[in-house]
Amino acid sequence: MNQCGTTRAASCVLPLFAALAALIPWEQASAGAGPFAAPNPTVSFASPVEYVEPGALCTLQVMVDGAVDSLSCMGVYIALDDTAVAEFKIAYEGELFKTAGHPTFFHWEETAPDSANAEDCVLGYRTYFLAPGELVRFVFRAKIPGSCRISIASIRLWDINRIELAPIAGAHADLVVRASTGNDAAFPRAGALYNYPNPFNPSTVLTLRLPLGNGWAESAVRLDIFSVSGDRVRALYAGSLAAGAHELVWDGRDDRGAAVATGVYIGIAQTGRGVFKRKMVVVR
Repeated sequence: MNQCGTTRAASCVLPLFAALAALIPWEQASAGAGPFAAPNPTVSFASPVEYVEPGALCTLQVMVDGAVDSLSCMGVYIALDDTAVAEFKIAYEGELFKTAGHPTFFHWEETAPDSANAEDCVLGYRTYFLAPGELVRFVFRAKIPGSCRISIASIRLWDINRIELAPIAGAHADLVVRASTGNDAAFPRAGALYNYPNPFNPSTVLTLRLPLGNGWAESAVRLDIFSVSGDRVRALYAGSLAAGAHELVWDGRDDRGAAVATGVYIGIAQTGRGVFKRKMVVVR
């Protein structure tokens, strides 16, 4: 398996931190330097759902505990042990950075079929946010029945003084993929689109329930966010999905990455099994 480990430590440091070095006055210190040892916050996955249907999307949150108060930057590198069972789709900025009250520099990358990473930093002199909370969330697509182990291959964290800490990686997460047991009653005969929370700020999770239709055949799906005036604000998803419930996160931003204004927005999911709509309210 190709992952960010000790053999690739140098290559795991993406251009983000080099770019930020030119923008932020980083302290020339390393973890544990000075008279006091650096704290050791633990970074771990939030408990995943019990199982995921083939073709469904699954969101996995990466959380940091409160062993350290101030944080400013992070880099999280993950590895999958079976890309036949699940695949990485996208990463979203975590709530700690999104609600920090400062501009951020967020970057994610799928470095190989079995590895991905995300980096984030609050910009400005001595800017920071307070732990604990969510650093980043990764979205995966289940493919075939089985179990895919997702591990934290490497972590980097910096405090308010841009001193690199010595974080501890928590346990791996097992993404279990299997078809639903029982009868077709587990799936709605008429699909639905809903979200929670609503109203929301800054993000919400949309759940698309796709009816069974003709067996387990996948359906083409396009999910867009529109303003009440009919302008498309965000193209959230375009692809194919199997029957069942699928979670998609809208971070409250438009296609250009700008936060949308307070107001009412309409999510419209166009599928091969019907068109489903949801009214959502953004409160800034």
